[in-house]
Formats: sequence, structure tokens, C-alpha cells
Amino acid sequence: MLRSIRVVTLLGGLAALCLLIAGPAQATHPRPKGTGVYKASLVPTYVPCTSPNLTHGPPLAFPSCNPPAQTSAEATIGTPDANGSSVSFNGYILFVPCVGVPGPPEDSDLQVTIPLNDIRCTSGRCGNSNASGPADYSGQMRFALTLRHTDHFNAASPGGGPEPATMQDIPIEASFTCAQTASTSTGSTCGMQTTLNAVIPGSIKDAKRAIWETDDLRVYDGGADGVGSTTADNTVFLRSGVFIP
Repeated sequence: MLRSIRVVTLLGGLAALCLLIAGPAQATHPRPKGTGVYKASLVPTYVPCTSPNLTHGPPLAFPSCNPPAQTSAEATIGTPDANGSSVSFNGYILFVPCVGVPGPPEDSDLQVTIPLNDIRCTSGRCGNSNASGPADYSGQMRFALTLRHTDHFNAASPGGGPEPATMQDIPIEASFTCAQTASTSTGSTCGMQTTLNAVIPGSIKDAKRAIWETDDLRVYDGGADGVGSTTADNTVFLRSGVFIP
């Protein structure tokens, strides 16, 4: 618990430091007044309903599919009525802009933090067993988002320049590891703490007034081989969303 408090305190301090530093660059495209922390909760994803056999109650009286089926073929989370495990999962994606001082060296960046706990297996990627419910998940995970980038680092020729423009949408992805726990009451702990410049060196630059529109935040399982970077067999495990008890 003390270690968790220290980690949270450290992250909070880093976030505050990043947000206190400001750059003087100007923008010719509409943009927010200042930087801000973006936190998106994560929820398990389910297969879309294509062959309904029930109808949801009003006012959302639309066709529905029973039973619900998770999209991930390898990972799940503990839930008493679903798999006999206690409810312990909590996960989110946290983005913290760090605005550097204009001029060399480039010191602006975007921190990315993803903590996940109680990750259980549903297939071959099973590790330490638990007293109830599925065993610990032993594979990797992969984070992905679709990015629409608007900033002042564009030119008619390659190499960048001072022009404002919106870049074509691109994927941003990064793999991270999971650690099995000694506890028999909870699953694996998975997580990533990095920056965008560590994932794509030079992607965040000083004083370019970058707006990052993020769409469809996803966390994939590692597939049958448990490796996040071999994406052919990976399936979506978590998406940004909310849980209403």
C-alpha cells in the first residue's frame, strides 16, 4: 500500500510539473486555453450484437444478444457471477502533456500511463492459479489509438516547417508486459509508463501547438502466442468507457 501511495504521489508530482511549464508559441488554428490531463477509464469489450434473441427494455428498446461474449480470446477480469472471482479490476489510460521550453533541446513530451490489475486468462496464456476463478494471465498487452494530429510543423517538402496543418490519421501502438502475482485471490498486474517521444522519438516538439485528437482507445491481449507486437492474433480486450453499477 505504501508503495502504491508513493507511485501515485510521484505521478501527481510529475503531472503538476508538466502543467506548470508553458511555451509562448502562437497558433493560427483554434486550440484550448492550456494543457490538461486526460484520463480515460477502461472497460471490457463485447462482441457486437448481430443475431439478436432478446429486446432491451424501454426507452432503449433495441434488439440485444444473450449471452454477452467478450471480444478477447485470451484475457478477462474477475467477476463473481461470471467466473466465480471477486471484483478487483481497475484500469485507465492517463495522458499528461509536458510543455517544454522553446529552443534546443526539444523537451516537450506526452506522458502515457496505463495501470491494470486482476487480469485473468481464458485460454492458453494461463499462469499462477487462484483460489477461485481463472488463473493469472501470462501474456503481454498492446495499447492502440487512432491519432489525428494538428500542429505547426508542416511544409510542402519533407522535413517539416512552420505551416499549420492536420495530418492524416495514423495508428499509435505500444506493447507492455504483465506480471503474475503471488496472491491466489487476484490476477496479474499489467502496466505501462512511458512517453510518446520514447515510443516515437521526435513526435512531440516544442512550441508547435499540437492538438492530438484520440479515437477508439484500445488495449489488446497478446494473442495465442502472448506477444503484443505480433498483432495478427491479438484481440481487443479493453476499450475506453464507463461502468454504471
